[in-house]
Amino acid sequence: MTSSPGSPTWRAYVLTTAVAALLLAGCSAEGSAPPPDGVPETAPQPRVLFQGVGQDHLLLGVARLDGSDVRYPLEGLPGGDQTNPEWSPDGSQVLLAVSDGGRDDLWIADADGTGARKLLDCEAACRWLDDPSWSPDGSSVVYSRTVARGRTGWGSLERVDVTTGEVSVIVPARLRTFTAGARWSPDGSQVVFESVHKASPGLEAEVDGVSLGIVDLATGDVGPALTEPDLFAATADWSPDGSAIVYSALAEPDAGAPDLFVLPPAGGEPRRVTTVADRGGYAAEPTWRADSTRIVFSGQLPGSFRAGVLLTVSVDGEGEPVELGATTIVGRHPRVEPGA
Repeated sequence: MTSSPGSPTWRAYVLTTAVAALLLAGCSAEGSAPPPDGVPETAPQPRVLFQGVGQDHLLLGVARLDGSDVRYPLEGLPGGDQTNPEWSPDGSQVLLAVSDGGRDDLWIADADGTGARKLLDCEAACRWLDDPSWSPDGSSVVYSRTVARGRTGWGSLERVDVTTGEVSVIVPARLRTFTAGARWSPDGSQVVFESVHKASPGLEAEVDGVSLGIVDLATGDVGPALTEPDLFAATADWSPDGSAIVYSALAEPDAGAPDLFVLPPAGGEPRRVTTVADRGGYAAEPTWRADSTRIVFSGQLPGSFRAGVLLTVSVDGEGEPVELGATTIVGRHPRVEPGA
């Protein structure tokens, strides 16, 4: 379910494992030295979650925004890849998808890695549960489900109650179309998501178009597409002030890699935030800072050999993107700690 930065698919961009492992080895110290006697301690930097690279599989990572104190709190969790991490609204817990080797389940754990429990089991015809996102009030999680019926794949958008485990369908399953990348509006009334169209009904058929859409949770109505399918818009995130949606997409259908764009939730002409794809880089998987003025994302800067690192840029597009902290953080799907 991943691809290279130059290929026109809906998912963003495999990390080069050898390079990533090398960088991680050089920048993942477990903590920092205490200040010398007489020097006051400063308040710790806020944290960022990300999808990191472990020795054998992908791991949920957490670091300070300056790149320090990189940790992998669920390194001992049974199973395989740990993907698409997310904070609870109060920052006390984390949410993620975990592979059991054949299917992806949803898990919740305390932010320090303790108290891990399976929130939702992908069983029977289910093949994977993906892209979980916590509601602003903390009561439920929205996610995408893909099921196999014979040789065909069907995808729906669903929500699960965190306390009771009760599941309800938001967008019913459709043939040749599935959902991905759902994110709540700040008021909890809507969800933006990817409507992903496949070239054939097969479970893992090639994707030939992706559009962003918004569903009203009270009515179940899905509004008109916000983006053109041949631009493969993905990984949208709603600004904390509710005024804009940021996402990753191709600037033109024949572009070699994606950049970041913002547009109003009501639709309209998108505004391009980054231009790194024009110069050999790429920008993907954006998320907002709490003041809605800066964006954190995963990508590659022009002229850099480091792919899949955490970067940041002003939402107004002024100034070039830079690495998130003074120390490189290798990872994907960043999520900044609530309030930071």
